[in-house]
Amino acid sequence: MKFTYPEDATPLDDISGLKPLWVKTQEDLNNVEAENISSAVSKYLLKSVGPPQQWFNISFLQKVHYDMFHDVWEWAGKFRTTQTCPGIKPYQIYGALVHLCDDVLYWSQEGCDLTTVEQAAKIHHQLVYIHPYPNGNGRFSRLVSDRYLKACKCPFPNWPVDLNMDGKSRKQYITALKSADVGDYEPLVHYMMGLEQ
Repeated sequence: MKFTYPEDATPLDDISGLKPLWVKTQEDLNNVEAENISSAVSKYLLKSVGPPQQWFNISFLQKVHYDMFHDVWEWAGKFRTTQTCPGIKPYQIYGALVHLCDDVLYWSQEGCDLTTVEQAAKIHHQLVYIHPYPNGNGRFSRLVSDRYLKACKCPFPNWPVDLNMDGKSRKQYITALKSADVGDYEPLVHYMMGLEQ
């Protein structure tokens, strides 16, 4: 079984955790993951959302990833144990997530100089940069940052449907994330606000 990935995606080298045994092609995998993710989107974005300090914590983040992928992968919601690119070292994941959760708690309670969209962009980028899970980190990060925006009563992005394929949308998205890697969040904020054409 061979899967294909767009440029700068994290390839799955090990499919031993794949639950549906009937999945044989990339299209099969895309379809079954999309169905699982759709259920998680309904759960986390279509209902009312409380303030971030009530839910933005490590156990909740693990639950979101689990709910997005548990029908497809045995490792859903479990931190990766091998090195990926992008991604920090596996032993650093928990501490980096604690730091991000502390930031979000501080913003929620004390405020900060960042706009809400800038905060969501930082959350999104940090989750991609940390890369806590073997796969699905981009989709997971987008759902979490969207939920954060909804909790703050802000509209969330209408993410392009073709982000999982090579093309203009993905190229702009990856470029924006790489700018955020060096501290420039403006391209990602613009991308999320739909200013990139």
